[in-house]
Amino acid sequence: MKLAPASRHLEVQLIADRNGNVASLFTRDCSVQRRHQKIIEEGPAVAAPQEMLRDMERCARALAKSVGYVGAATVEYLYLIEEKTYCFLELNPRLQVEHPVTEGITDTNIPSIQLMIGMAIPLWRIPGMRATFSKDPNGTDYFDTNTTPQRLPQKHVVAVRITSENAGDGFKPTAGRVDEVVFKPTPEVWGYFSIKGGGGIHEYSDSQFGHLFASGPSREAAIRAMVVALRDVRVRGEIHTIIDYAADMLQSPEFVNNKIHTGWLDSRIAANVKAERPPWHLSVIGAAAVRAHEASACKAAEYLGYLSKGQLPPPDISLVYFQDDLVIDDIKYHVKVIRRGPFTFNVSVNNTAVDVVARKLGDGGFLLQVDGESHVLHTEEEAMGTRLVMDTLSCIIAKEADPSRLVALSPGKLVRQLIKDGEHVEQGQVFAEVEVMKMMMPLLCPAAGVIHFQVTEGAALSAGELIARMDLDDPSKVKRAEQFNGELPPLGPPQVYSDRVDHRFTQALNAAKMIMAGYNYPVDDILEELVSCLDHPALPLLQWHQEFSFVESRMPPGLAAKLEAVTAEHEQALGGSTADRSNTEFPGRQLIGIIKGAVEAAPENEQAMLQQQLEPLARVAKAHSRGPEEYARSIVQEVLSMFAGVEEKFQSSSGLTTEQEMIDALRKSYPNDHQAVLDLVISHQGLNHKMELVKRILSTLVLPNPVPYRALLRRFAALSSKATAEVALRAQQLLEVSLLADLRAVVARALSGLDMFAEADGKLSPTVSANVGSIFSPQPSGDQAGAAAAAGTLTGMLGGSTVVPRKATVREGVFSGLNSLMAPRSVSPHRHSSTGGAITPAVEHKIETLVAAPAAVEEALASLIVDNQDKYLALQYRALVTYVKRIYYPFLLCEPQVNQHGSMLAASWMFDDPRTAETSAKRQNVGAFLVLTSLKELSKGLQVVAAAISSLASQAGVHPSGSILHVAVCNGSDALAVSDGAAKLLATGGPLLGCEAEESFSSVELITSSGPRSPTATPKQITQVVAAAVKDASSLLKAMKVGTVSVLAAAALMPVRNGFVWDMEEQAYKFEPYLRQVEAPVARLLELDKLASQQAVYTPSRNRQWHMYHCTERKDQRSPALRRTFLRGLVRQLGSPAFLAAMYSMAADKVASAAVDELESALINCLEELTRPAPDHQGVTGRSDWVHIFHSVLPQLSLQGVDEGRVAGALRSACAALVAKHNTLFRTAGVAVWEMRFRVPGGAWRLLVSCPTG
Repeated sequence: MKLAPASRHLEVQLIADRNGNVASLFTRDCSVQRRHQKIIEEGPAVAAPQEMLRDMERCARALAKSVGYVGAATVEYLYLIEEKTYCFLELNPRLQVEHPVTEGITDTNIPSIQLMIGMAIPLWRIPGMRATFSKDPNGTDYFDTNTTPQRLPQKHVVAVRITSENAGDGFKPTAGRVDEVVFKPTPEVWGYFSIKGGGGIHEYSDSQFGHLFASGPSREAAIRAMVVALRDVRVRGEIHTIIDYAADMLQSPEFVNNKIHTGWLDSRIAANVKAERPPWHLSVIGAAAVRAHEASACKAAEYLGYLSKGQLPPPDISLVYFQDDLVIDDIKYHVKVIRRGPFTFNVSVNNTAVDVVARKLGDGGFLLQVDGESHVLHTEEEAMGTRLVMDTLSCIIAKEADPSRLVALSPGKLVRQLIKDGEHVEQGQVFAEVEVMKMMMPLLCPAAGVIHFQVTEGAALSAGELIARMDLDDPSKVKRAEQFNGELPPLGPPQVYSDRVDHRFTQALNAAKMIMAGYNYPVDDILEELVSCLDHPALPLLQWHQEFSFVESRMPPGLAAKLEAVTAEHEQALGGSTADRSNTEFPGRQLIGIIKGAVEAAPENEQAMLQQQLEPLARVAKAHSRGPEEYARSIVQEVLSMFAGVEEKFQSSSGLTTEQEMIDALRKSYPNDHQAVLDLVISHQGLNHKMELVKRILSTLVLPNPVPYRALLRRFAALSSKATAEVALRAQQLLEVSLLADLRAVVARALSGLDMFAEADGKLSPTVSANVGSIFSPQPSGDQAGAAAAAGTLTGMLGGSTVVPRKATVREGVFSGLNSLMAPRSVSPHRHSSTGGAITPAVEHKIETLVAAPAAVEEALASLIVDNQDKYLALQYRALVTYVKRIYYPFLLCEPQVNQHGSMLAASWMFDDPRTAETSAKRQNVGAFLVLTSLKELSKGLQVVAAAISSLASQAGVHPSGSILHVAVCNGSDALAVSDGAAKLLATGGPLLGCEAEESFSSVELITSSGPRSPTATPKQITQVVAAAVKDASSLLKAMKVGTVSVLAAAALMPVRNGFVWDMEEQAYKFEPYLRQVEAPVARLLELDKLASQQAVYTPSRNRQWHMYHCTERKDQRSPALRRTFLRGLVRQLGSPAFLAAMYSMAADKVASAAVDELESALINCLEELTRPAPDHQGVTGRSDWVHIFHSVLPQLSLQGVDEGRVAGALRSACAALVAKHNTLFRTAGVAVWEMRFRVPGGAWRLLVSCPTG
């Protein structure tokens, strides 16, 4: 006996007949073994010299002949590599499973030869054997098999045994279910398997269940063919296989270079050499996506189960957001998964993310699309974790290690316990032996401690069954998985997308719909992409070409040519460098006409079919027939309708107050479609993310022109839940903006003297201006199949949503007092040009109506002044006069004197100071208005105004001091261009005149001679430019003794107002924040100077009649915040029948009482404004703790020469009645003070209702 440490296992195939003839069929090499059992065989052997191989064959034949052996046999040798000698090992008197290797290299059929030997046919008469010795297969001549030379092999064969062993765990055998076996033979590779899908391998069987044989003209070719075949074999189920390990082993340098030995595979096992595994990032991404998919499917099934049983599902089931810890090769990856859609997931690891598509296959696996590639992925739960098989490679997603639990890794039998129960064991010590598939396997302790067995000797074990528990000596020494702190590699999208505009638009639109369906996408990126595509002029044409390519071959003769001629002309216009937008508008109507004509010209029996074929083209043409703006609006409305349709179902109504009650109501509404309920719930769960998109759409796409979206905005404004309060408020504000557009049209019509403006005249609407820019351009703001399916389902459910009618316009008072100026609904007036500036009596009456109307028309008038769209300045002139009369009402002492000086308008007038009017200290002053086309002309215009003020003051015998100057800068390309002195001030940066600095003005391009365009400049930028211009002109203003300067400048929506007041202490003009919302005379009437010490945030009321200022106070940091609100407004009219009757009766107490009663509507409007359950756009949320309401009544009350006590009593009684009547509203609004100021001859009366809530 001799030790053979480095040897090759070579064997000779023998065939012997009954006549004493023995033949050898060359050799086989079976050196690749584990536990002395063969894994890979190949032939012929090439490890030893040919002379030695021939000698092995000679000795084998002699051995068989000496014992008179008959049949097939194998003589096995060990070839000593270093000594270059061989030793006899054994003789196997049977046919071995690797015999096809010999058959492949000799072209024989050994089983058939055995049968013929059993029939007593000698070897030299068997055709197959004769061919092997280069004899005629059909001949009968005798030859000696021992001395006749054989035909040398022309091929090489490699065989691999397929076993159910875990190659990653020391080739331990595994047993269990087999779900699928896929093998496709080729001319180079064939094989067989003893099991099929649906079967299994039990713990008492042999581990081999398949055998593959690959042939080739050379050893290298045979190896390549076998590797390709192994990569294509798929065995799926509970068992492990060595398929991927064998493929790697065949490609290893040692095997390819034939540098192996019988201990080679065992050395690889000892060195823990692993098979090729999927890339770690693909394993992490795939496992995370699959687990998220299965978790969401499980939760969805659970949710539907609750609904089908009539039960309320738990409120905290999340179907969009998941996170998990994945342990691969002792590295822990913390992953977060966000569902982008039914099949799309976003997997992030340490702030790096990638999108992946995972679709469930019919066999339970998943088709994974990541980084533009596809992979088939299967998972199988095991005792130690989840086995993930990606294509043909596999890895283990391990469970968190728990060394205190010793479990069986595979089915087997506990043969014996090597340690007594309760004894101490060391780490790595063998504590038991199990029998698995005819092999004894030792079990090792993973950590030191005391063992407690849970099963007895002889017990059958199942995979994952607990064998013993451990009381660990030191749990802190247990090896734990290392946390992964790296990042995912840069990866692309899951699918390779086209960069065409129409494809990008489809993806962006589907993503937006997925957001509305409750899934998660980056809002900013999606909206930016959507806006960019909608603004692209080639979008309609590309969409048309997409549909045209599908139906072109089925069109009637000539129709395709007609359509192509029209689109070719449009395409040529798009390619032109100077083509304007009107010339490049998509010819949708023309295409519709051609399609309609073709359908009508077709035979009657073919019209329906032709119409159906052309329907995709007609749909595209119709969608774009009204221009890009209308198409964009339809897209926006489609997206916003999905939001409204879902959230309307989750509002408190019909006694439903909780979300669970609403879900139960939905269950009853959809008794046969619980999936629809689940889709609605998923969408509602994504409310916060949906609101982000909705708010961005409202600010970016709806704000420039909210009028077409009124129906949707009313639905949004009607949302009553706390979660949707911010969107409801924004919708309400946009409704107000749209109504202000109508208000401006009403004002413009009234001042024109001609009914030349419609209610929403696009040319004059402040929200639709030629200078605002494209509707698609963003303004400053505060998986396709799956997407289509989800969006389609949701849209179908929401198709019957109720449109909320507009009922609150009159109550809100947007058009209060303007009924006489409203055009009849049946009139559709057209715009004409006004040629004269004189104010006719009819126009004068309308001006007086606008001056005294409760409706807040100041902004509409201001926008008409700065827009300057009338060629002869008539409308601008009348708007200016009306604006002056309104803001100085009722303290104007003379009509404004308006004069034109080139491109400038200058006006001047006399007025009583509102603070001292009707008193012995009354003071008259001069006001002026200057309309410029550019701030560069400010100095020149001030000279004109100075002359006008001086002339008017001298006529009135008044010394002007503290005058008020109003400046309006008309809309234009150089409106904000400033003088060189102001440009230098801007270049210095920092705040000017106390206003907040704008960082962007530190760049040179914004301080050019032309200046920034006012419609595109932000309010802060406009304020900065205006402040520089005012500071540069301070010396002129001071010489004119101007106390207050108010500047109006055109902006994207409404004009921006900035006020500056002369500071006696600093001898300079200072920016006054309270003059941003109102003009100086109005601010004095509202007594806003009393709020100067408060850091208040301004918000207007819905009808813009009331001005609200919010502030927060704290005694110290620990004390709760006290929220205060100051609501102030002017009451311009007192004209109820009761008030007029009291005035005629000359009864002062009745007049006072009627005046208070008439304030009831204004009071109710204020209280309702204060109790609106919504936050404002400045972030002031909730209702106030303390509210002060101040009403300044402008009409004068005739209370002179009366019994003041009697009047005071009447006032008290009237106020008490109102407070008692509306006590609930007072308490709900938190009103602490209601203050009224009534003008009377000789001064004013103040009436204070203090703390009515108490």
